[in-house]
Amino acid sequence: MGRTKATSVAVIGTGNWGSSLISALHQSGLGTCEVVGTNSWRKAKLEARILWICVPDAAIAGVAEKIVARRGSRLRGQLVVHSSGALSASVLETPRRAGARIAAVHPVMTFPTRTVVPLNGVMFGIEASRANVRRELAALTRRLGGVPFTIQPNAKALYHAAGVLASPLLVSSLTAAIEAAQLAGLDVETATPWVRALAETTVANVFTRGPRRSFSGPFARGDTEIIRLHLQALAAHPVLADVYCSLARHAVAVLPVKNRRALNEALAQGEPAAAI
Repeated sequence: MGRTKATSVAVIGTGNWGSSLISALHQSGLGTCEVVGTNSWRKAKLEARILWICVPDAAIAGVAEKIVARRGSRLRGQLVVHSSGALSASVLETPRRAGARIAAVHPVMTFPTRTVVPLNGVMFGIEASRANVRRELAALTRRLGGVPFTIQPNAKALYHAAGVLASPLLVSSLTAAIEAAQLAGLDVETATPWVRALAETTVANVFTRGPRRSFSGPFARGDTEIIRLHLQALAAHPVLADVYCSLARHAVAVLPVKNRRALNEALAQGEPAAAI
Protein backbone atom coordinates (compact mmCIF):
# COMPACT_ATOMS: atom_id res chain seq x y z
CA MET A 1 0.00 0.00 0.00
CA GLY A 2 1.48 3.38 -1.04
CA ARG A 3 2.11 6.35 1.20
CA THR A 4 -0.86 8.36 -0.13
CA LYS A 5 -3.25 5.48 0.42
CA ALA A 6 -1.85 4.86 3.91
CA THR A 7 -2.60 8.40 5.07
CA SER A 8 -5.63 9.30 2.95
CA VAL A 9 -8.79 10.58 4.63
CA ALA A 10 -12.29 11.12 3.26
CA VAL A 11 -14.44 13.50 5.30
CA ILE A 12 -18.15 12.77 5.20
CA GLY A 13 -20.14 15.78 6.38
CA THR A 14 -19.23 19.43 5.87
CA GLY A 15 -20.95 20.99 8.88
CA ASN A 16 -19.35 22.89 11.74
CA TRP A 17 -17.01 20.09 12.87
CA GLY A 18 -16.35 18.73 9.38
CA SER A 19 -15.23 22.16 8.17
CA SER A 20 -12.66 22.43 10.97
CA LEU A 21 -11.40 18.88 10.33
CA ILE A 22 -10.96 19.54 6.61
CA SER A 23 -8.98 22.69 7.39
CA ALA A 24 -6.76 20.87 9.91
CA LEU A 25 -6.09 18.02 7.50
CA HIS A 26 -4.89 20.44 4.85
CA GLN A 27 -2.76 22.39 7.31
CA SER A 28 -1.15 19.15 8.52
CA GLY A 29 -0.12 18.26 4.98
CA LEU A 30 -2.41 15.23 4.87
CA GLY A 31 -5.21 16.92 2.98
CA THR A 32 -8.42 15.11 2.09
CA CYS A 33 -8.70 12.79 -0.86
CA GLU A 34 -12.46 13.37 -0.85
CA VAL A 35 -15.12 15.51 0.82
CA VAL A 36 -18.65 14.11 0.78
CA GLY A 37 -21.48 16.52 1.45
CA THR A 38 -25.21 15.99 1.67
CA ASN A 39 -25.74 16.30 -2.08
CA SER A 40 -22.64 14.51 -3.36
CA TRP A 41 -23.34 10.86 -2.54
CA ARG A 42 -23.93 9.91 -6.19
CA LYS A 43 -20.35 10.88 -7.03
CA ALA A 44 -18.76 9.60 -3.81
CA LYS A 45 -15.89 7.15 -4.36
CA LEU A 46 -15.00 6.55 -0.69
CA GLU A 47 -11.63 5.02 -1.56
CA ALA A 48 -9.60 6.61 1.26
CA ARG A 49 -7.99 4.48 3.93
CA ILE A 50 -9.97 6.38 6.60
CA LEU A 51 -13.62 7.33 6.11
CA TRP A 52 -14.33 9.94 8.81
CA ILE A 53 -18.04 10.53 9.45
CA CYS A 54 -18.73 14.08 10.68
CA VAL A 55 -22.52 14.24 10.89
CA PRO A 56 -24.98 14.62 13.81
CA ASP A 57 -25.30 11.55 16.03
CA ALA A 58 -28.78 10.65 14.76
CA ALA A 59 -27.47 10.48 11.18
CA ILE A 60 -24.40 8.28 11.77
CA ALA A 61 -26.09 4.88 11.31
CA GLY A 62 -27.75 6.04 8.09
CA VAL A 63 -24.45 7.33 6.71
CA ALA A 64 -22.80 4.02 7.63
CA GLU A 65 -25.43 2.18 5.61
CA LYS A 66 -24.82 4.48 2.63
CA ILE A 67 -21.09 3.73 2.84
CA VAL A 68 -21.75 -0.01 2.71
CA ALA A 69 -24.18 0.46 -0.19
CA ARG A 70 -21.45 2.29 -2.14
CA ARG A 71 -18.46 0.14 -1.19
CA GLY A 72 -19.74 -3.30 -0.22
CA SER A 73 -16.92 -5.82 0.23
CA ARG A 74 -14.37 -3.23 -0.96
CA LEU A 75 -14.53 -1.79 2.56
CA ARG A 76 -12.23 -4.56 3.75
CA GLY A 77 -9.10 -2.96 5.17
CA GLN A 78 -10.60 0.52 5.37
CA LEU A 79 -11.22 2.31 8.67
CA VAL A 80 -14.64 3.88 9.26
CA VAL A 81 -14.70 6.43 12.07
CA HIS A 82 -17.43 8.59 13.59
CA SER A 83 -17.03 11.67 15.77
CA SER A 84 -19.72 11.21 18.40
CA GLY A 85 -18.78 11.57 22.04
CA ALA A 86 -21.95 9.83 23.22
CA LEU A 87 -22.28 6.86 20.85
CA SER A 88 -19.86 3.95 20.80
CA ALA A 89 -18.28 2.59 17.64
CA SER A 90 -20.90 -0.18 17.65
CA VAL A 91 -23.23 2.16 15.72
CA LEU A 92 -20.91 1.33 12.79
CA GLU A 93 -21.79 -2.36 12.90
CA THR A 94 -22.96 -2.36 9.28
CA PRO A 95 -19.56 -1.42 7.80
CA ARG A 96 -17.85 -3.71 10.32
CA ARG A 97 -19.82 -6.65 8.96
CA ALA A 98 -18.76 -5.59 5.46
CA GLY A 99 -15.11 -5.96 6.50
CA ALA A 100 -14.16 -2.47 7.67
CA ARG A 101 -12.38 -1.66 10.89
CA ILE A 102 -14.36 0.76 13.05
CA ALA A 103 -13.67 3.35 15.73
CA ALA A 104 -14.85 6.64 17.21
CA VAL A 105 -12.74 9.79 17.55
CA HIS A 106 -14.32 12.61 19.54
CA PRO A 107 -12.83 16.14 19.47
CA VAL A 108 -13.07 17.75 22.90
CA MET A 109 -14.02 21.16 21.59
CA THR A 110 -17.12 23.19 20.79
CA PHE A 111 -17.94 23.99 17.16
CA PRO A 112 -20.92 26.38 17.36
CA THR A 113 -20.59 27.78 13.80
CA ARG A 114 -18.93 27.05 10.44
CA THR A 115 -16.03 29.27 11.47
CA VAL A 116 -12.95 27.04 11.42
CA VAL A 117 -11.62 26.16 14.89
CA PRO A 118 -7.87 25.36 15.02
CA LEU A 119 -7.21 21.87 16.38
CA ASN A 120 -3.77 22.54 17.88
CA GLY A 121 -3.88 21.34 21.47
CA VAL A 122 -7.40 19.93 21.17
CA MET A 123 -7.91 16.65 23.04
CA PHE A 124 -9.33 13.67 21.09
CA GLY A 125 -11.09 10.77 22.80
CA ILE A 126 -10.33 7.59 20.86
CA GLU A 127 -12.53 4.51 21.20
CA ALA A 128 -11.52 1.37 19.33
CA SER A 129 -11.42 -2.29 20.30
CA ARG A 130 -8.19 -2.97 18.41
CA ALA A 131 -4.89 -1.61 19.72
CA ASN A 132 -3.43 -1.10 16.24
CA VAL A 133 -6.44 1.06 15.31
CA ARG A 134 -6.00 3.15 18.46
CA ARG A 135 -2.33 3.66 17.61
CA GLU A 136 -3.11 4.66 14.04
CA LEU A 137 -5.74 7.18 15.10
CA ALA A 138 -3.55 8.54 17.90
CA ALA A 139 -0.82 9.19 15.33
CA LEU A 140 -3.33 10.89 13.01
CA THR A 141 -4.73 13.17 15.72
CA ARG A 142 -1.21 14.11 16.83
CA ARG A 143 -0.43 15.09 13.28
CA LEU A 144 -3.50 17.34 13.37
CA GLY A 145 -1.98 18.99 16.45
CA GLY A 146 -4.23 17.15 18.88
CA VAL A 147 -3.70 15.30 22.15
CA PRO A 148 -5.19 11.77 22.02
CA PHE A 149 -6.49 9.72 24.93
CA THR A 150 -8.46 6.48 25.20
CA ILE A 151 -12.14 6.23 26.17
CA GLN A 152 -13.96 2.94 26.82
CA PRO A 153 -17.21 2.24 24.94
CA ASN A 154 -19.27 1.54 28.07
CA ALA A 155 -18.28 4.96 29.47
CA LYS A 156 -19.28 7.05 26.46
CA ALA A 157 -22.68 8.24 27.72
CA LEU A 158 -21.29 9.44 31.07
CA TYR A 159 -18.23 10.88 29.32
CA HIS A 160 -20.47 12.89 26.99
CA ALA A 161 -22.70 14.01 29.86
CA ALA A 162 -19.56 15.44 31.49
CA GLY A 163 -18.85 17.34 28.30
CA VAL A 164 -22.38 18.73 28.22
CA LEU A 165 -21.95 19.93 31.81
CA ALA A 166 -18.64 21.55 30.85
CA SER A 167 -19.88 23.42 27.79
CA PRO A 168 -23.55 23.79 26.74
CA LEU A 169 -24.92 23.56 30.27
CA LEU A 170 -22.21 25.96 31.42
CA VAL A 171 -23.68 28.36 28.85
CA SER A 172 -27.08 27.70 30.42
CA SER A 173 -25.73 28.41 33.91
CA LEU A 174 -24.17 31.69 32.80
CA THR A 175 -27.36 32.63 30.95
CA ALA A 176 -29.32 32.01 34.16
CA ALA A 177 -26.94 34.31 36.04
CA ILE A 178 -27.39 37.08 33.45
CA GLU A 179 -31.16 36.62 33.59
CA ALA A 180 -31.18 36.85 37.41
CA ALA A 181 -29.02 39.97 37.28
CA GLN A 182 -31.45 41.57 34.86
CA LEU A 183 -34.38 40.64 37.11
CA ALA A 184 -32.52 42.46 39.88
CA GLY A 185 -32.63 45.63 37.78
CA LEU A 186 -29.36 45.57 35.83
CA ASP A 187 -29.75 46.34 32.13
CA VAL A 188 -28.24 43.85 29.68
CA GLU A 189 -25.28 46.18 28.97
CA THR A 190 -24.41 45.97 32.67
CA ALA A 191 -25.57 42.44 33.52
CA THR A 192 -23.42 40.69 30.92
CA PRO A 193 -20.03 42.22 31.90
CA TRP A 194 -21.04 41.89 35.57
CA VAL A 195 -21.45 38.10 35.15
CA ARG A 196 -18.36 37.92 32.96
CA ALA A 197 -16.18 39.56 35.62
CA LEU A 198 -17.16 36.91 38.15
CA ALA A 199 -17.25 33.93 35.79
CA GLU A 200 -13.93 34.48 34.03
CA THR A 201 -12.06 34.93 37.31
CA THR A 202 -13.75 31.88 38.82
CA VAL A 203 -12.99 29.64 35.83
CA ALA A 204 -9.37 30.78 35.83
CA ASN A 205 -9.11 30.04 39.55
CA VAL A 206 -10.60 26.55 39.18
CA PHE A 207 -8.02 25.54 36.60
CA THR A 208 -5.05 27.10 38.36
CA ARG A 209 -5.89 26.60 42.05
CA GLY A 210 -8.41 23.74 41.93
CA PRO A 211 -12.17 23.73 42.76
CA ARG A 212 -11.86 23.56 46.53
CA ARG A 213 -9.53 26.57 46.75
CA SER A 214 -11.72 28.54 44.33
CA PHE A 215 -14.99 28.11 46.22
CA SER A 216 -16.24 31.13 48.17
CA GLY A 217 -19.41 32.97 49.12
CA PRO A 218 -22.34 32.14 51.43
CA PHE A 219 -22.18 28.35 50.90
CA ALA A 220 -18.50 28.22 51.83
CA ARG A 221 -19.29 30.35 54.91
CA GLY A 222 -22.40 28.31 55.78
CA ASP A 223 -24.52 31.47 55.82
CA THR A 224 -28.01 29.93 55.79
CA GLU A 225 -29.78 33.26 56.28
CA ILE A 226 -28.37 34.63 53.03
CA ILE A 227 -29.26 31.39 51.23
CA ARG A 228 -32.86 31.73 52.47
CA LEU A 229 -32.97 35.30 51.17
CA HIS A 230 -31.83 34.04 47.76
CA LEU A 231 -34.48 31.34 47.70
CA GLN A 232 -37.22 33.77 48.73
CA ALA A 233 -36.22 36.14 45.94
CA LEU A 234 -36.12 33.29 43.40
CA ALA A 235 -39.48 31.82 44.44
CA ALA A 236 -41.26 33.88 41.79
CA HIS A 237 -38.91 32.47 39.14
CA PRO A 238 -39.17 28.68 39.51
CA VAL A 239 -36.86 27.74 36.62
CA LEU A 240 -34.06 29.92 37.98
CA ALA A 241 -34.79 28.61 41.49
CA ASP A 242 -34.46 25.04 40.23
CA VAL A 243 -31.11 25.81 38.59
CA TYR A 244 -29.90 27.47 41.79
CA CYS A 245 -31.02 24.57 44.00
CA SER A 246 -29.53 21.88 41.74
CA LEU A 247 -26.14 23.55 41.66
CA ALA A 248 -26.36 24.33 45.37
CA ARG A 249 -27.07 20.70 46.30
CA HIS A 250 -24.02 19.61 44.35
CA ALA A 251 -21.88 22.30 45.99
CA VAL A 252 -23.00 21.28 49.49
CA ALA A 253 -22.29 17.62 48.68
CA VAL A 254 -18.77 17.91 47.23
CA LEU A 255 -17.24 21.31 48.05
CA PRO A 256 -15.94 22.68 51.36
CA VAL A 257 -18.88 24.26 53.20
CA LYS A 258 -19.68 25.09 56.79
CA ASN A 259 -22.99 24.15 58.44
CA ARG A 260 -23.68 21.44 55.83
CA ARG A 261 -26.73 20.09 57.64
CA ALA A 262 -28.29 23.55 58.04
CA LEU A 263 -27.60 24.35 54.38
CA ASN A 264 -29.34 21.16 53.26
CA GLU A 265 -32.33 22.01 55.44
CA ALA A 266 -32.54 25.52 53.97
CA LEU A 267 -32.38 24.13 50.43
CA ALA A 268 -35.06 21.54 51.19
CA GLN A 269 -37.37 24.26 52.46
CA GLY A 270 -36.70 26.46 49.48
CA GLU A 271 -37.19 23.90 46.69
CA PRO A 272 -39.39 25.36 43.91
CA ALA A 273 -42.06 22.67 44.43
CA ALA A 274 -42.24 23.51 48.16
CA ALA A 275 -42.63 27.20 47.40
CA ILE A 276 -45.70 26.65 45.19
